[in-house]
Amino acid sequence: MPLDYLHSLIPSNIESIFMVILILVFGLFLGSMANRAVNLALSRTKLEGLAAAFLGRAARIAIYVVAVISALGTLGVDTTSLIAALGAAGLAVGLALRDTLSNLAAGLILAFNGAFRQGDTIEVNSVIGTVMEIDLLTTELKTPDAKKVLIPNGSLMQSSLINYSAYPSRRIDFLVGISYDDDIGKAERIIREVIDQQNFCLKDPGPVVGADNLGDFGQNVLVRVWVDNDFVITGKMTLLKEIKRAFDREKITIPFPRYEVSTLQP
Repeated sequence: MPLDYLHSLIPSNIESIFMVILILVFGLFLGSMANRAVNLALSRTKLEGLAAAFLGRAARIAIYVVAVISALGTLGVDTTSLIAALGAAGLAVGLALRDTLSNLAAGLILAFNGAFRQGDTIEVNSVIGTVMEIDLLTTELKTPDAKKVLIPNGSLMQSSLINYSAYPSRRIDFLVGISYDDDIGKAERIIREVIDQQNFCLKDPGPVVGADNLGDFGQNVLVRVWVDNDFVITGKMTLLKEIKRAFDREKITIPFPRYEVSTLQP
């Protein structure tokens, strides 16, 4: 039986419905493939998983919209007016959600430039916390006292940001006071010995120990030690404890406020 004869037996509307179904199925398939391709490509970059997933979904939805418009055109619907209406609606939504879209754009920029990642400790607007989640609109921080802080991404883009986890090691600084009656050279030697005994203290860069200033009640020794990020807090606590124990053994006095009172006899 000739193909032309079979073609004539199929009503034209059936052909249109078949083409619409074919376009929609192909659009679903192509959209799913685009989503996977975008996620695969962005997984090799510094882009966070959430932002990569968003871009993948955006690519998939865009293909879906094109497929639906093509299907409507196949059915004879005037898509020109539909596209114009969608454009006007998109403009209205964009104006209404201007701040939200600003945070969205900032979130994507933050994800691309890699200023910080999940798990980093950052400081912004005098707030210090660990990055728990980088959303498209906000960034969630967990403060050292277990408070949840949500910062709009737009605010992060416009503020000075300190990333304490950007490098593998950090320097801890503190002062140790000793009495004016004690030998400052001996105190410096004891402090260096304590530092050398701690495995978490890095050798390169080496520690710095020396006189910082002469205070009202004693001599102040400056201590600067480089440690891995994980020992910034606990390392300082350990050093202070061991320095105090060493001072006690060597009879080095840590000064306390003293005042001299003189009485005048008439």
